[in-house]
Amino acid sequence: MREFLNKFKRRLLLFLMVLGPGVITAVVDNDAGGVATYTVAASLYGMASQFLVIPETLLLALTQEIGVRIAIVAKKGLGDLIRERYGIKLSLLIFILYFIVNQGVVLQNIFGLKASFELFNLNWRFFLIFTCIFLIFFIIFFDYKKLQRIFLLMIIFYFGYIFSAILAKPNWIEAMRESFVWPQKINLFDPTFWFSRIAVLGTTITAWGQFFVHSYIIDKKLDVSHLKYEKLEVYVGAFITNFFSWMMAVAVTYTLFVHGIKVDDGLKAAMAIKPFVGNLAYVFFAMGLFGASILGLTIVPLATAYVFSEIFGYEGSLDANFTKGRFFYSFFIIQIFIGLLIAFFPQTSLFKLTLYVDFLNGAMLPIIFYFLVKFSEDASIMGKYVSSGLTKFFVRAAAVLITIAVVISFVGKILHLV
Repeated sequence: MREFLNKFKRRLLLFLMVLGPGVITAVVDNDAGGVATYTVAASLYGMASQFLVIPETLLLALTQEIGVRIAIVAKKGLGDLIRERYGIKLSLLIFILYFIVNQGVVLQNIFGLKASFELFNLNWRFFLIFTCIFLIFFIIFFDYKKLQRIFLLMIIFYFGYIFSAILAKPNWIEAMRESFVWPQKINLFDPTFWFSRIAVLGTTITAWGQFFVHSYIIDKKLDVSHLKYEKLEVYVGAFITNFFSWMMAVAVTYTLFVHGIKVDDGLKAAMAIKPFVGNLAYVFFAMGLFGASILGLTIVPLATAYVFSEIFGYEGSLDANFTKGRFFYSFFIIQIFIGLLIAFFPQTSLFKLTLYVDFLNGAMLPIIFYFLVKFSEDASIMGKYVSSGLTKFFVRAAAVLITIAVVISFVGKILHLV
């Protein structure tokens, strides 16, 4: 018994040592933009907005596992590998697309933070500026280990969505049937449904997340001895993030969707929920939005800064001081300042573009999957750790299906708008 306990203790300590990249990357997929996307989609389609959440969770876990395996074995970020294997021109094109999508996500988080301050009746202008300056200070002056502890602690805010869902008094059996088995309350042949579904996919499995987990693994300095435990951490992270997103959908479905109330952002959703479930659920929803916005506003611009540094050959590490990593930190700061400037324009609400930003994120996934497949199956990079079997088949099949769904839903959306 003592030997078993000692073995368990050793494994637990090893798991805690690698804890961070998988969980943080997966959970932050549910940033303010994610909250808005899940909210908008659930108000339009109810729990059907979570249809296929189980294979989606598996796909998130598999792609993140491939990412951490490549990073640990190759000891290079995804941006580094793309530049080395495909040249600077293609790398620059990928980065431009990546930057545009990520800046859209940064704007979503800026507006999510603004909305959370408004929900608590605070002076959003003052607190938005103060919070952004505070985040910049933390990123520049705190090292990797301290920042990771803060990132993990911030996940506590997501529990607010669980409480909101419980207080909505849902029909749990119906919710599970609609999302896990087959939705009966919507038309599955409606292209606009699949447009929103691709948006949900694009905020769950993000392009930035695939790049970030590579870079974060490098910054954490993990090696092949940690690979088994890092795989477990990735799967835990995938389950946690989609559990939270499912709870968000439950909270919205059984308050807004059942009453035919459609919303186009997280602020309006929280305000609309209040009459149905009271102040407590409203506060929990607002707390979740605040935590999601803070994490997203930190992690997403960091992801862009990592890739910028990798592609252009600059120092990019949270352990580097500002002088050594000035381009890395400056790129992080620039993205936040752009978001702040746009936030102060009157009558601007980037949440209205939520589904479009996350649809674009989803549309980028086949491109990212292509590189993941190529690198993970290249023996010159991976050695004995090349992808094979179910993982190889599932990721390839997912890339094809997502591409088809993106094309069909995009054409359907255009025809609908016309």
